[in-house]
Amino acid sequence: MFALCFIVTLSLALQVESQPGLGVPRDAMGQASFEAIGRLIDEGKLETARRTLQDEVTGRQANYQTLFLQARILFAEKRYQESLKQLERSLALHRQDARVYLLAGMNWVILERLDLARPFFEEAARLAPGDGLMHYHLGRYYYSAQRFAQAEQSYRTALKLNPDSVKTYDNLALALEAQRKTDEAEECYRKAIELARLQKLTTEWPWLNLAKLLIEKDRHEESLALLDSAQQMNPQSAEVFYVSGKVLQKMGREAQAEAALQRSVQNDAKFPDSHYLLGRIYLRQGRKSESQREMEIFQGLKQASKPKGGVMVSGSGQ
Repeated sequence: MFALCFIVTLSLALQVESQPGLGVPRDAMGQASFEAIGRLIDEGKLETARRTLQDEVTGRQANYQTLFLQARILFAEKRYQESLKQLERSLALHRQDARVYLLAGMNWVILERLDLARPFFEEAARLAPGDGLMHYHLGRYYYSAQRFAQAEQSYRTALKLNPDSVKTYDNLALALEAQRKTDEAEECYRKAIELARLQKLTTEWPWLNLAKLLIEKDRHEESLALLDSAQQMNPQSAEVFYVSGKVLQKMGREAQAEAALQRSVQNDAKFPDSHYLLGRIYLRQGRKSESQREMEIFQGLKQASKPKGGVMVSGSGQ
């Protein structure tokens, strides 16, 4: 499935101080300053965020929130081990903020240590039972760990708290599909699409994921229509054009399949499956040298991307 090979963009909701699981001790920094620095991080203005944070802590001791913000900056800079060190210091001062546990879990996921990520996601959900974001990320962890029934349960809890969440319906559908509950999965994908349209979101994921399910059900024309919509939403997606090539190839439209796969490679030459399917098509056409080249590229990319400790779903993480 899609991996947390996206570099996760952590837009942690800056909930009000009174929310359970997000309690703030008396020595904490002002909420306005905390939120302002958080917005800078979300906007990618990391140096400005760092300078503002340094000004905030000048002349006073670091507290758990300033350490958390430092960890967020390091996370955004892909300095995951350093981020974890700041989170460890933050937890030594205050252990009741679910956001700190969530970020720690996400760091461990990117470092491909699902075994170490699990307790952090579970504690985040325990500390903030009324926060759908925490249950959503716990569901993503369970899905990545192939604990699909638990993922389903977490997503359903998240939807009770946030019933208009496109990404939660989309990920719930993935968990249902993994349990072979394909009819329920299709309903959830279609609900995600309905909500995405109402909210005018430009995410291709529900369309793409439903298209892949319909391929398995041999409903190729329906799948292709969904993929056309996905292409319009994200014409730079390698996966969308790969899946388009796959369904076109199944329909016997080989020239169009080849064109779609070449577009996929153009979008991202490191997306391995497009090379594999192109190699298959070239071999059937008697283009042996081109087929061999594509297969060699495929094997090299698969070997290079082999996970060490597990990966976490993304994509619909939107």
